[in-house]
Amino acid sequence: MKIEELSARAEIHDVLLRYCRGLDRVDMFLVRGAFHPDAWVQFPESLHRGSVDGFVEFLSAEMPRFVRTMHLLGNSLIEFDGPTVAHVETYLQADHQASERHHWNGDYVKLWARYLDRFELRDGVWLITRRKLFVDWMYRYPATGWFDDHPDASGGLRDGTDPSLRPVAGFDGTPVTTEDWPS
Repeated sequence: MKIEELSARAEIHDVLLRYCRGLDRVDMFLVRGAFHPDAWVQFPESLHRGSVDGFVEFLSAEMPRFVRTMHLLGNSLIEFDGPTVAHVETYLQADHQASERHHWNGDYVKLWARYLDRFELRDGVWLITRRKLFVDWMYRYPATGWFDDHPDASGGLRDGTDPSLRPVAGFDGTPVTTEDWPS
C-alpha cells in the first residue's frame, strides 16, 4: 500500500467521523462539510431521498427533536476505483432518545445500519458524492426503565457549546487553544 492510499483512507475516515460528530452535536455545518455540493443522499424514502442540501434541511428539523443521539461507526471497508474514487461501506450503530416532539414520543431507538458511500477526490479533498443508508434492523425501547445515575457526567451538548467543537490549529498550525482541553 502506498502512502497516497494510506493518506486517502485517513482522510475518508475523518470525513465519516466529522459527519457523526455533526449529527450528535446538531452541527449542520459539520454534516454538510462531509459532502460535495452536488451530492445525492438516499435514505429511506420516508426520511429523505434527494440533494444533500435537502438532506441537511431535513436533519436541521429532525435532530433537535432528539434529547440525545450517539452514532458509532464500526467496520469501514474502503475500496478504491482508481486514484479519485472510493467505494466505502461503513457499519453504524446509532442510539436515539426521542423528545416528546418526535414521533417516537420519548422512547429510545437503536439502529443497526450501514452507510454505502461513493467518495470522490476533487480539488485535493475527499468528500461524499453519493450516500445510501441500509437499515439492517431497529429496536425501540420504552422510555420507562432508563435512568441517568450521574447527571453531572451527562455533558453531551447539542447547542454548539460542546468542548469537542472548539477550533484547533491542525498539525502544522500555531496552537489556538488557550486553556486545558477538555475543560
